[in-house]
Amino acid sequence: MATAPPMRTVLLVDDEEGARMLVAMLLEREGYRVLTSAAGTEALMLAKLERPQVILLGIMLPQMNGHEVLRRLKADPDTAAVPVIILAAKGAERDVAASFQGGAVFHVEKPFETHDLLDKIQIALALPTSQASRTPRFGGA
Repeated sequence: MATAPPMRTVLLVDDEEGARMLVAMLLEREGYRVLTSAAGTEALMLAKLERPQVILLGIMLPQMNGHEVLRRLKADPDTAAVPVIILAAKGAERDVAASFQGGAVFHVEKPFETHDLLDKIQIALALPTSQASRTPRFGGA
């Protein structure tokens, strides 16, 4: 009998409860285990304790913004290799640049197409560990 592939864990960090719930339901329906957080400091703790395979990270967060969370994730040897996808409202080009300079593999603008986000998660999961800890080769919204 074939064994099922291991469940992948996604840490979803967004200050908007409705968006968090919607994305979490979508990901769970696709077979992901989803951890959620509304704040930067809690997200850092969860990332270190739970070791997710991918992090979806909002920018506008209480306590510290998403770019600071990203900086800390990439500075910590325990979380540096976890691919991070930034989820952000349509905004300034400097936010997109900051996402990639900070080490995010994608910067996705809200609202987004479901299939687009799922595709980006699959790509992030397929990245070699060394690539996920560096500035990405690919981007896009």
